[in-house]
Amino acid sequence: MAAFDQKVAVVTGAARGIGEAIGRAFVAQGAVVFSLDVSAPAAPRLGITDIAADVTEAASVASAFAEIDRTAGDIDVLVNNAGIQRVGLIGEISAADFAAVLNTHLTGFFHCVSEAVPRMVRRGQGGAVVSIASTAAFLGLPGRGPYCAAKAGMLGLTRALSQEVAECGIRVNAVCPGYTRTKLIEQGLANGSMREDWMLERVPMRRLASPEEIAEVVLFLAGDGARYITGQTIIADGGWTVQGTLHAPAWLDARQLAAAPGRGGSG
Repeated sequence: MAAFDQKVAVVTGAARGIGEAIGRAFVAQGAVVFSLDVSAPAAPRLGITDIAADVTEAASVASAFAEIDRTAGDIDVLVNNAGIQRVGLIGEISAADFAAVLNTHLTGFFHCVSEAVPRMVRRGQGGAVVSIASTAAFLGLPGRGPYCAAKAGMLGLTRALSQEVAECGIRVNAVCPGYTRTKLIEQGLANGSMREDWMLERVPMRRLASPEEIAEVVLFLAGDGARYITGQTIIADGGWTVQGTLHAPAWLDARQLAAAPGRGGSG
């Protein structure tokens, strides 16, 4: 039996990118998936029902969950993935752009859990909420103040909500991806606000993640293997945020061990 056989997963922002990869991963594990997105996917996806919804609007989210009630009746997993990016320095970026980023990431998270969590509580069989934050929650990225603020807020809400619903058997966790090859990244590369060589230089594993790799972390947190994990954040960034030395000298490069004779020891 698949890990999520006949369970219902709601994924926001699942028309493309990480959200689409998450939706497809749940389908592959037997789940019934609903995608809430303001955009339509490039093509219909088998096993994924698309619902047009704007997570920044409470009424739009309520309408979407009412439709899920009529179709599926239950909700087992909510994945808060919807997000946008607006780039600009503080003092230059508009208040409207700042608000748009916070409303999509953080207020959207609030609107969705406000609908999903009471349904999970009433059903009495637990559930899982997984939110896609970012390494930007920990790092200062110039020109991306709204994004950093929104993602840090998502982690705070994750911790608070996990305490509120723990006795109901509902687990609330977050994933912080590092640089992942999505359309958002491609957009940054195209407009010059990001450079791939700059990114790869800062990632010890020297590559970007694929959306599918992030989806695997989400499935873990939503599944039974993480049944004693709540209020936590998993960072999937190829080692970026724990990097202490950006340019290590050659003698600290582990690759030199392949050519060197053994010289281990405890002394």
